[in-house]
Amino acid sequence: MDNYNFWQDLFDTYQSLSDWLKILWLIVPPAFMLGLVALTLRFRIESKKVERRLDGELVYSIHRDADNRVHILRHGPGAEESPALLLLNPAGAEKAKDFNR
Repeated sequence: MDNYNFWQDLFDTYQSLSDWLKILWLIVPPAFMLGLVALTLRFRIESKKVERRLDGELVYSIHRDADNRVHILRHGPGAEESPALLLLNPAGAEKAKDFNR
């Protein structure tokens, strides 16, 4: 094991390959590196073009108070005129009808 040389073994293996595999050994690693560099540069260029802030307006916010109750607040004009959430089937609506009979 003292006489083992990695590079000699690698080149010996390369010499014993067929011509097509030798060509692939020469083409694939540089093509991989070029593709990796191209993807990295494209990502960096596109990330600089993207605006860092969110566009639009704040419509709702959720707040949890000290009693662990969740409050949904609606922002913007007309908050008093229209409901913040439209519930098609409010919870407990059937029980309330049965209770009023």
